[in-house]
Amino acid sequence: MQDNKISNSNTSSQTAPFDPNRARFKRPDRNSKSRFGDSKSPFAKKKPRTDKRSRDEDSDAFETQVLQVRRITRVVKGGKRMRFSALVVVGDKLGKVGYGLEKGLDYQESVSKATRKAKENIINVSITKDGSLKFPIISEYKSSTLMLKPAYAGTGLISGGFIRPVLELVGVKNIYTKILGTNNKITGVKAMFKALQSYSK
Repeated sequence: MQDNKISNSNTSSQTAPFDPNRARFKRPDRNSKSRFGDSKSPFAKKKPRTDKRSRDEDSDAFETQVLQVRRITRVVKGGKRMRFSALVVVGDKLGKVGYGLEKGLDYQESVSKATRKAKENIINVSITKDGSLKFPIISEYKSSTLMLKPAYAGTGLISGGFIRPVLELVGVKNIYTKILGTNNKITGVKAMFKALQSYSK
């Protein structure tokens, strides 16, 4: 009996009562270094994400003109890979204009990427009071030759094809134009913007 009493007293002395305050989780100190190696706590509030992409405040003022969307196919090891190539011109009809040529997996992606690229390549073109250009110019790019000649007020936009929407987005209202050589729109647009850079402010 005495041995049983002694053993019971020993077990009661070894097992202490449960204390909820001691079992409470201890938060790490924010000033102390965490296991991630920095001085910030993993439970600290994160700062809101900021968009680092530069956005033009006047992006809504630009009008978009899709000149061409082509379906291109590339032969790879696994078969044929189909993509889309888009040529887009943007402008505000006040002298600012730009073009973009990009590829995408579908129509919408290619147009959106080309539009974004066109807004990054904006140039400022100087326009006269009559809505024309200052001087005549002949621009050549590969097999495309473009001629631009100023006109008086009331003449109108004597142009056609893919050159007309580009001049409309620039804001030109009176001009004579002529394009010689290839009818490739990409080559013609590059020749057009090569000429417009001569009128840039």
